[in-house]
Amino acid sequence: MESSYSIKDLEHLTGIKAHTLRIWEQRYEIVVPRRTDTNIRTYSDEDLKTLLNVAVLIQKGWRISKIADLSRDQLNQKVLEEALERGSQSAQVTRMIQACIDLDEATFSQILDASIRESGEEVTFTQLVGGFIHQIGYMWQTDAIGVANEHFASNLIKQKIYTALDRLTDQRMTAKKPAILLYLPQDELHELGLLYLHFLLKSRGEAVIYLGQSLPLEHLIPIFKPGNSFKLVVSVWTTQPLREQIDQYAADARAIMGDVPLWVTGLAPSDWECTDPLTRVLPSLALLGKELSGNSLVS
Repeated sequence: MESSYSIKDLEHLTGIKAHTLRIWEQRYEIVVPRRTDTNIRTYSDEDLKTLLNVAVLIQKGWRISKIADLSRDQLNQKVLEEALERGSQSAQVTRMIQACIDLDEATFSQILDASIRESGEEVTFTQLVGGFIHQIGYMWQTDAIGVANEHFASNLIKQKIYTALDRLTDQRMTAKKPAILLYLPQDELHELGLLYLHFLLKSRGEAVIYLGQSLPLEHLIPIFKPGNSFKLVVSVWTTQPLREQIDQYAADARAIMGDVPLWVTGLAPSDWECTDPLTRVLPSLALLGKELSGNSLVS
């Protein structure tokens, strides 16, 4: 099913101001939006892909008048060249989003593999994949892409991260105490962000206990038995716990975790007013990853 975007959606996803988009529509017909019965602009997947490409070339110093002379195929090719030959992260993220929309496995894997070859696994997962997750997260939250697209991207990235985890040296994998515990709440299946954090911590030599997706809270009780020590619990709450249940869920979690700090991010706690001093809510996965990398708590 074709997705539909508002001009505000496009502004958020491309970084091009709505006012500029309107001017370009009138002057160059870069995209031609559809109109609702109430004369509201709506945009298609093809419009989004075009404007993502335009944004990349604008960042590279191209003039909009020159971009407007390109066909859509030429525009795609120019951005693909940027992504593969020059290692431009904005171009790479743009091509990954396009491949996600089109379910184009070959291009998606090609971009990831090229980045890994040129920049290494850690840079690819912390910068490229982190940037992709940030951008695509808005599309997931607003239902701009479907479950199939989400699974498509997630599973391809997971394969790369699993391979990278296997390649970490024995020295980096050496167990240390106390460990950092990573898990997702019951019925929470959006695992990609947590898996990314797993790699990030492991790549820095941290001891990590990774419990994965959909873990009922009561199953944490034996984990926190005497003799097991953790310095931090990290979780990503996208669809779970439900907003009306988040206070109770957090209280139950705190009762189990004792004095171990809990850091969370995701859509579910985005407007949650947390008052517990041991629970920290980070506004984005990117910021959580940055804090985990630099905070003395996990160094």
